[in-house]
Amino acid sequence: MTSHLQLERTVAEQRIIICCGSGGVGKTTTGAALGVLAARQGRSALVMTIDPAHRLAQAMGLAALGHEPEPVAVDAPGSLAAMMLDTKRTFDKLVEQYAPSSQVREAIFANEYYRQLSSSLGGSRELVAMERVLEAVNEEGYDLLIVDTPPAHHALDFLDAPGRLIDLIDGSLTSMLVKPYGLAARAQFNLFRQSSAMTLKFMERLTGFEMLADLSEFLLAFSSMFDGFKERSHRVMELMREPSTTFLLICAPEESSLQQVGQFQARLRGENLGIAGVLVNRVHVCDPEAGDLDGGALSTLSQMTVEGRPLAGLVDRVEAAYAEHRILGAADARAMQGLMGGDLPVRTVPHFRRDLHSMFDLEAFAEVLG
Repeated sequence: MTSHLQLERTVAEQRIIICCGSGGVGKTTTGAALGVLAARQGRSALVMTIDPAHRLAQAMGLAALGHEPEPVAVDAPGSLAAMMLDTKRTFDKLVEQYAPSSQVREAIFANEYYRQLSSSLGGSRELVAMERVLEAVNEEGYDLLIVDTPPAHHALDFLDAPGRLIDLIDGSLTSMLVKPYGLAARAQFNLFRQSSAMTLKFMERLTGFEMLADLSEFLLAFSSMFDGFKERSHRVMELMREPSTTFLLICAPEESSLQQVGQFQARLRGENLGIAGVLVNRVHVCDPEAGDLDGGALSTLSQMTVEGRPLAGLVDRVEAAYAEHRILGAADARAMQGLMGGDLPVRTVPHFRRDLHSMFDLEAFAEVLG
């Protein structure tokens, strides 16, 4: 039988909580509310969002969040801070740390391809996110780090993306470009160009020799840091597998969202990563044993007036809203049947009939989680 997910215990015992799930299921709000819950227990919590949207700041009633942790006012014995990842700033810090010389560092910073890599290339945001997680754990001194990941179709997209990016940069394409340009003469580069793949030939025809030369120059300089990046990536994965790190799967009571939970679960367990359980947000709760509305009360209400206006129309709207709520509640219960029969702890959160965008709302949400 499915057990009850005890989130108070989770935030009390864990060092890192990774909130993951598809878009629109309330990950950001949940992460912020878990931070409030931790602060109420006397812990020092940091909520980090990788999502480029500004929902975390809005949820905490702040105008904006920056790259450095910003204290959040909360009435609790502990403390709460929040931050939003600045991809380029973190990438610049990595270059400063791993570049073998000032000449290499300045060459990388001045290269147009580095500017694209550090701001928009797929996987770069996740790569520096994992670096920032490692940095926060080692240096910031917080008891609990809560990571709000971007929407993903697969549980480990934000962990896989850095590896895919490194493989792309450090793979055969890099070898083909760096070797002829960085170590050979122009004649050798022409020979390489004639024997290269069709993709590279198309790129050269489209952009000219200078494009490949600039790219090769960047890769030649950047390749000196591959070992450092890989070593940090391995350290992050080791951190993710520690017992003090857990993944919280967040979903909505909808078929597509619930289907992803099984995929997330299989992938996480295949990687030997801990799972706290499943949190189902925005559930319409309706007692299946509850009957119709009190007919006598409705009859009395229909005969009342306000400033001479009858309330009969209001009665009709109340009855329609109640019927709709029961239908939605029954639909949510049916959708969650498979989840409730699984082996992961589950927690449901009732549907809030308002947007949650202030500390008052987050505290109310934390009350439900606790």
